[in-house]
Amino acid sequence: MTRREEGEEELSEAQRLALLEDTVSTNRVVLMIIAVLAVVAISVAVTVAVVKLMQPDVTYVDSKSFAKLERDVGILKEAAIAYEQSMADTKNILDSSNATAFKALMLEQEKSYQLHLNALKQGMRDLARMVPGSRTWLDIYEEQMDEALAESRARMNRLSRLQTSALPDVEAIPLPDRGEPVPVLN
Repeated sequence: MTRREEGEEELSEAQRLALLEDTVSTNRVVLMIIAVLAVVAISVAVTVAVVKLMQPDVTYVDSKSFAKLERDVGILKEAAIAYEQSMADTKNILDSSNATAFKALMLEQEKSYQLHLNALKQGMRDLARMVPGSRTWLDIYEEQMDEALAESRARMNRLSRLQTSALPDVEAIPLPDRGEPVPVLN
């Protein structure tokens, strides 16, 4: 039913105009709100699109694979700790073994051997001064003694480089200067 049928009075031109202006202003406010909401929605959509474009392509691991990798890392950490402990134990065994004592004994023996060879060499020089005749045998003897001393020094160097523990560095005993042979007069 319409208003006319209900018996209401007809509106005057001014009332209809006022009613029309109220409706237009309400429609204008509604359109403005819709326009503002559309601008906000468009800006949100553009922002989301830009963020998605800037986001790197990353594939994430599913939780089962990640859990398996975490278990593997845990196992590897435990193995690394066990290996480090084993290495420490091995080092302690090496440091406390007889190899260190044997090395020190061998180095002392080489020092003693070098002292003995030097004493023999000096004794032959002294003997050569007492014996008349040629000294070529003394030169040959000294060459052989020098060779034996060089071999002894090389053994000492090899022994000192062995890593049995932290022994002090060992130096070979320097030989005294070889003097000129004493001429013997017949």
